[in-house]
Amino acid sequence: MVPTLRIGMAVLLASALGLAATARLGAQSYYTSPAVDADEKAMAAEKRPDFASPVVEDKALSVPGLPLPEKLTWYTSRPGIFGSARAKQGGTFRGYIADYPDTFRTVGPNANGAYRSYFLTSPQLVDINAETKQWMPALATDWSFSADGKSVYFKLAEDARWTDGQPITSADYTFMFDMMRSPNIQDPWYNEYYTNQVTDVKAFGDYVVRVTANVPLTHDDLLYRVIISPRPKHFYSNGIQKDWVDTYQWTFEPTAGPYYLDSYKKGESLTFRKVKDWWGYRYAYNRYRFNVDTLEFRVITGGNDIVRNYFYSGAIDTYVTIIPQEWADSDTRDPVKKGWVDRQYNFYVPLTGVSGIILNVRDPLFADVNVRRGLYYAINIQKMIDTTLRGEYSRYHNIGLAHVFGGYSFDDDTIRKPGFDPVKAGTLFDAAGYSKFGPDGIRMNAAGARLSFELLYQSPNHTERLSVLKEEARKAGVEIVLKLMQQEGFTAVREKKFQAWWGGMSTDLYDDYWEYFHSVNADKTQTNNFWGYKDPQMDKLLDAFRSESDLAKKAALDRQIQRKVDEAALVIPNYYVPYWRGAAWKWVRFPRWLSQKYHDDFYDPFSSTSGYVGYFWVDQDIQKEVTAAKKAGKAYAPRIFRDETFKQ
Repeated sequence: MVPTLRIGMAVLLASALGLAATARLGAQSYYTSPAVDADEKAMAAEKRPDFASPVVEDKALSVPGLPLPEKLTWYTSRPGIFGSARAKQGGTFRGYIADYPDTFRTVGPNANGAYRSYFLTSPQLVDINAETKQWMPALATDWSFSADGKSVYFKLAEDARWTDGQPITSADYTFMFDMMRSPNIQDPWYNEYYTNQVTDVKAFGDYVVRVTANVPLTHDDLLYRVIISPRPKHFYSNGIQKDWVDTYQWTFEPTAGPYYLDSYKKGESLTFRKVKDWWGYRYAYNRYRFNVDTLEFRVITGGNDIVRNYFYSGAIDTYVTIIPQEWADSDTRDPVKKGWVDRQYNFYVPLTGVSGIILNVRDPLFADVNVRRGLYYAINIQKMIDTTLRGEYSRYHNIGLAHVFGGYSFDDDTIRKPGFDPVKAGTLFDAAGYSKFGPDGIRMNAAGARLSFELLYQSPNHTERLSVLKEEARKAGVEIVLKLMQQEGFTAVREKKFQAWWGGMSTDLYDDYWEYFHSVNADKTQTNNFWGYKDPQMDKLLDAFRSESDLAKKAALDRQIQRKVDEAALVIPNYYVPYWRGAAWKWVRFPRWLSQKYHDDFYDPFSSTSGYVGYFWVDQDIQKEVTAAKKAGKAYAPRIFRDETFKQ
């Protein structure tokens, strides 16, 4: 489908007739200004780039003088320009964070928080194209596969630099490997991964590294396993000592990304600045990206009601309106009606992981699978979607969606959760012993224990939708006690100090579910087995997945794991959202296509499905014009810029 750009008729008429400052449409007059008018005309003429990055043999590359143990064939790809030639450099982007990070570390206790990506912006050795899922060079310009199928050699970009200006060399990769295996980082997941999954990192000179996996894999899968990111060896001159976690709690580690943490106010704000002459511009696909000089994020607590007021008052630059009520509300806002704020609406393919109500099976109530399965029928997800979400979201049935890699689907799309049915729920609850009813209609067992649980959630704007689930569940004799915990919520989940959690986890090209469901993680805090789940048969599937080299068989194992999770009723899936939309003050500008096929948040300069995207920019000329127009009370024509290329 061709992208649709909705530009107000007033501007189209003004352009066609050569009108100057004001265009008329019926009785309504709209203001135009030179920079705004010029950029909207340029946007209307803009075409979506060719995002292809096919892998080719690099016959021109040679690495003389290195004692490489085998003859190598080098590969690379040469993607073109992905950004918009309209982009301007400079300016300040003003964003927000909902709470202050628990640490600036990116590994160790409490490091896996919502804003970890702000401090973890180093590219991988090679990256995955967010449009085509083809490989692209990043910190490595070229790659080559070993004969045994277990290792990949990488030729590093010799001009790559850390954000503190120091060169990135092979020593930073061997240091990273040792660091991730150190018990001093207090992170079992990384300890395990860099012991049992990535088993060796070896340097050949300063600019070639070999990364080895535990088993032979197909080329695509092997690359996916070993495209690690470096850690700055020079920054840790004393190595990773026993007090590392505390010593580096509030220290920004240099990265290889385009921004560095310049300053911060504890509990209040983070300010990042762009690296001068960032090395990543060596690649054409990075041109016209990462355009803003300064990124300011202030802490705004209290949820969407508070953030919304900051945005419409002009204190922050963008505001996400994915929630149906938020999108409808934006129609009523004065800055939108007067055209000082534009809106953007983009469809994409949503890679989705674990999302919904996660049940702690170590809790006595949820230790019984009949109770968990009963909740499939007692939790009315569809009514929540149809009412508070206005039917705009889609029902989710699994723990994986759109995981397609190397030509194989890793998701069992035949899994379907049942609809709301209190009678069938009751049959399962009876089997679990909750066959009596208290005076308030809530089920009880013979010992008087109520069929009641606390549901932890972290977003105030979810209260209304969860209230629907709460009221509907009472029809099945289930009491849900809603508990909002904004800052400490995820910590409680990681420590398994909860009954049920309304939340979700990010995902990638496909999920390795070992971290979620293997019994070795069940009794440990600070692991992602939030459920405390143990099952020997599941362990066999998870171990087989990690040792399997054939991609088709790996995909089949993932589907089996998903079916087992469905049978065990560990998650009540909620929904997925196949679009991203929001509002931005007019000086925040975007390419006509807004983003790429597998990327969602085009407002976020740091995180995405694959690396970071960072296509937007701040047009300081437009900022001056709009600020003056706002002060004078002049209104532009309202704008919705909409791309439906990937609407399903």
